[in-house]
Amino acid sequence: MKNIAIKIYSPQGEFLKEWKNGKLDGFTKEINSGLGECLITLGEKMDYQGIDLSLGNILDILVADKNTEGGYERVYSGYISMIEPIIDGYKEEVLVHALGHHTKLSLDILKSGSQVVLYSDVTDGLTITSPGSAADSGLIMRAIIERYRAETDNPIIYSTLSSIELTGENVEYKISLKRYKEAIDSITSMFPAGYYWYLDQDGLFSAKSKPTTPTHYFQFGKHFKSINIERSIEKTRNFLLVWNGVSSGGILNSYKDDYSISKYGRRSEIIIDYGIESSATADLIGNRFITENKSPSVKLVCEIIDNNIDDVNGYNVESINPGDTCRFVGFDASLIDILEDNMLITKVDYRFDFAIIEVELKKGGIVDWQEKTAKKLDALSGYDCPETYS
Repeated sequence: MKNIAIKIYSPQGEFLKEWKNGKLDGFTKEINSGLGECLITLGEKMDYQGIDLSLGNILDILVADKNTEGGYERVYSGYISMIEPIIDGYKEEVLVHALGHHTKLSLDILKSGSQVVLYSDVTDGLTITSPGSAADSGLIMRAIIERYRAETDNPIIYSTLSSIELTGENVEYKISLKRYKEAIDSITSMFPAGYYWYLDQDGLFSAKSKPTTPTHYFQFGKHFKSINIERSIEKTRNFLLVWNGVSSGGILNSYKDDYSISKYGRRSEIIIDYGIESSATADLIGNRFITENKSPSVKLVCEIIDNNIDDVNGYNVESINPGDTCRFVGFDASLIDILEDNMLITKVDYRFDFAIIEVELKKGGIVDWQEKTAKKLDALSGYDCPETYS
């Protein structure tokens, strides 16, 4: 038996009310992101005016079942972003939209006081003083989260030394007039291949590498019944130009994978990033991009059954999170050859009684570089780039 509680808090954290007449279907969780939108149908009159139903209030979803040892476990936390009163004949209700806290990283500009240009710093990660110095990309990421907390009222998002790993990769980088999310994505592009970031239901921001051993073992016939595997070259990219936006004496470097080009043809991409301060930093971006995009994407989708359905089958679906790894067992030898031993879970569609997981067997264009590049090229229509690349 699974019990669900929906609790509402003010933006300052004051408990307001538990919604006992709310119905919800589920929500998604994804790497390089966080908890997705959650829709709650509240059984109230369309003109309900309680202080709990207010834009910006915090909404937590908690679950109690046989895996929580008698208590409740938080599986979702977000804030009310939209309220839709609905009337259908004689039936009245209120549809409430909640967004995960990671979306707030896209709503404000990374800054220190009024200064919006920050430089990498070997000691503190970021500094307001130019010129900066080469710093570990993990240290810069920690500094971004620290700036968010320092500049934000009632911040829920936080990090620890263990949740953001040092990468051993030093970068020279300038962050100019970027939102926190844009800065986070820029620094992630300089992490070694296989790193990702994620904001969980408790507000903990993590940036780390893929686990080296499986977090979960899913058994065919017990935890799941079927899988779907998708292969695509639509986002395969095997040649890349990285430019720092400086027309005279700037950095314009190329990166490629000859084997991929010979097999799939030349599939090019362009990244323009004004913050790149050295060729070595461009190399970190370029090499990671080619490593993660040179091969066709191979994605596996599988529905995992919750273990509260019966006492024999199923899995604790609340324990499955993006960034975990998994291994599928119980197949015959011919099917096992298709799968890897330690596959990264990139997305979880959580539905309380089951979870649909997306597993990436091989990297292949997670980030939509085309859209980002198009916007940057439009902005640079009046600038000249170097005539040749190195």
